[in-house]
Amino acid sequence: MGPLQRKELLEDVAALVHRGEWRLGEAVRFLRAVVLRKNRHDFARLIGLSPAALQKLEDRPDANPTLDTMNRVLRPFGGVVGLVFPRMAPSPTPTEDVERRRGTLKAALARTRRRQRVSD
Repeated sequence: MGPLQRKELLEDVAALVHRGEWRLGEAVRFLRAVVLRKNRHDFARLIGLSPAALQKLEDRPDANPTLDTMNRVLRPFGGVVGLVFPRMAPSPTPTEDVERRRGTLKAALARTRRRQRVSD
């Protein structure tokens, strides 16, 4: 993946979070598993978090990470936490190409979810 494609991918992930289609933890799981292809343990070690803290961030809808934690998670991708205020004008409607790319990202995220164990 070239630098422009990577930037486009990261912008699509950010847009999905901003629009409320993905939780922050889902974006983190996607970036870790799909973009870097790292398991939780290795990624947690890379960013200086415990695997348990990373699991909580990725899996729990009520996770409330600190700014330091989020900056650690985003650093390998060149990202930082910032403030975004609503636009005065509505955002432009995504093109068909953008929607297709985001659909592909959503499918990739779905493949990262752990399968539920079936009890006997």
